[in-house]
Amino acid sequence: MTDETLLSASFSSAIRPESFGAGGEEASSLSPLWGGMLHEFRNHLTLLLAGTTEIRAALPRSVASDLAETLDEMEASLQNITTLTSCIDTAIKPGEQLISDLDEVIERALTMARPSLRSDVQVTVNSRAGAVRNRSGAVECALAALISDLARAAEFRKSPTAHQLRIEVYAGRGALTIEIQSSASHPPPASWRRLLAQRLAAAVAGTLEPLSDRVGFCLKFQ
Repeated sequence: MTDETLLSASFSSAIRPESFGAGGEEASSLSPLWGGMLHEFRNHLTLLLAGTTEIRAALPRSVASDLAETLDEMEASLQNITTLTSCIDTAIKPGEQLISDLDEVIERALTMARPSLRSDVQVTVNSRAGAVRNRSGAVECALAALISDLARAAEFRKSPTAHQLRIEVYAGRGALTIEIQSSASHPPPASWRRLLAQRLAAAVAGTLEPLSDRVGFCLKFQ
């Protein structure tokens, strides 16, 4: 059993989606608790990341060179955890509905997802024009979760050749569609990241669908 399978099963069976939303009685009572825990957790992560950076700088050059790969993996893991914490925080906070510039949303999503990507992964964006209804970073968190989901697929990660992720934006009157497409030939298995992205999209009246003729996902906003 893989970590992805275990996490997906745990997420779907142990935690009901409505427990994370802002609409139910249970969600409203738990929100301060989750918010406080996540705030403290994020503070600890900040200290760990700062400590890792300080250790790298203080090590003798020969030792730092030997440990470079390990230190890089540690920093990437800490950055990934920071991203996950932000996504959970966004999923449980009610927040205010705002209109966000799409260029900034996509840039933030790519920054959040970057620690999950192999160094040779190429990400291209065909357009960044437009605006999208957003709430506490829900759209960028959903995009980051989907990008990571595609990048973590077994075929994508184990392939000796460079893969590509392409983000396509289609803006129309009163509607916006964002497609995230992978060059892999097989879609990733269902994961908790997809469930999280679906929940975040719903928070801003969006929908998430798999692409019908390509490997990837489609986020639609009215």
